[in-house]
Amino acid sequence: MFPDKITRALIKAANASHIEPAALLALVEVETAGKAFEEDGRTPAFLYERHVAWREAKKRGCLAAFIRAGLATPKWDRATQYRDQRTSAQRLELMRAARAIDAETALRSASHGLGQIMGNLAERLGFADAADMVAHMTGSLDGQIDCLLRELAATHLVAPLNAHEWAHVARIYNGAGYAQNRYDVRLADAYKRWCRRLVTMDGHAPAPEPSLSRDEIRAIQLRLRELGFAEAGSADGAFGTRTIGAIAAFQAHEGLPVSGRYDDTTRAALNVAEPRPVARERAEASAADMKAAGSRTIGEADRLSGWGRLKIWLGVSAVAGGAAEQGGLLGDAQQAVDTARQAKGILESLHELAAPFLRDPVILVFGAVLIVAGVAVFLGARRITAARLADHRSGLHAGS
Repeated sequence: MFPDKITRALIKAANASHIEPAALLALVEVETAGKAFEEDGRTPAFLYERHVAWREAKKRGCLAAFIRAGLATPKWDRATQYRDQRTSAQRLELMRAARAIDAETALRSASHGLGQIMGNLAERLGFADAADMVAHMTGSLDGQIDCLLRELAATHLVAPLNAHEWAHVARIYNGAGYAQNRYDVRLADAYKRWCRRLVTMDGHAPAPEPSLSRDEIRAIQLRLRELGFAEAGSADGAFGTRTIGAIAAFQAHEGLPVSGRYDDTTRAALNVAEPRPVARERAEASAADMKAAGSRTIGEADRLSGWGRLKIWLGVSAVAGGAAEQGGLLGDAQQAVDTARQAKGILESLHELAAPFLRDPVILVFGAVLIVAGVAVFLGARRITAARLADHRSGLHAGS
């Protein structure tokens, strides 16, 4: 939910510009979820676009430098586009590196502020350049709202916003590929919530909660989880604190009076609600991010993976030599642990130490068993990590 200061500032600006407040708030929610600044409290919230940087750097004659720094790509690529922008600190460092090459190119290649206005639109909005536009936004909530209103006026989107023509708004504001990211659907859903939320701000009280059977409670819990409110816990049919908390979170998200009660208004909203979007930091998290944040599961999986590697190395050292090389066992084990070059030198040294024992078939069998066990442990740890990461990215778990 937006900070109250931002909500009220947007309402005031919307009324002054003859825009329906709920429509303007919905647009800002879809763009930035109401986050105005990066963690330094001054830099307008931004997202750097490498494919835009390719075009802008080429115009300004610094493309080669941006390519060498990994800051420009010829086209949008989901796998690499935002890999180093999952946190505010990462974004600020990326922008610092880009500005060190060419500040104007860097700013023109990112979207800025509550409205996520692209820097290369600065001149259209009446600014001298992108640096001038970003300076207007820096440390200023009013400056960011002003840029948003300028963009809506320049693209003639005030009337479509007021008419709730979400597909048209999304096509103009987000581009021809808006449907792929369901921008129109998200705008409509956000508008519906803001209409409720603005009524809530006027102090309307919730209706009383009806009596519920265990089956009804279980259905509510399943629906909450389906919508992304995993804090509801397991569907046990008990209306406990976790279910109350999940309902309260749902009510806050939908703009309803936050009571934790399953009243008639909440029931109606629950039936038609869209799933809660997963935060970008969560959706794009890596295993390393989760480990750094203190995930015990990822940490234990890493330790388990290490034990698997150790077993593989010990097993291969026992069977290293002609038989292992001819059978391809050494190559398979090295490929499994993805450390072929490093392992080869280690295994050659171990082979010299183990040479007197290689004639004993018992040792060869024992080594093979170690390898199989090590590969099983290693792959099992990888599966645990992948499953935990998938749960985290989907929002299934509220923690790290």
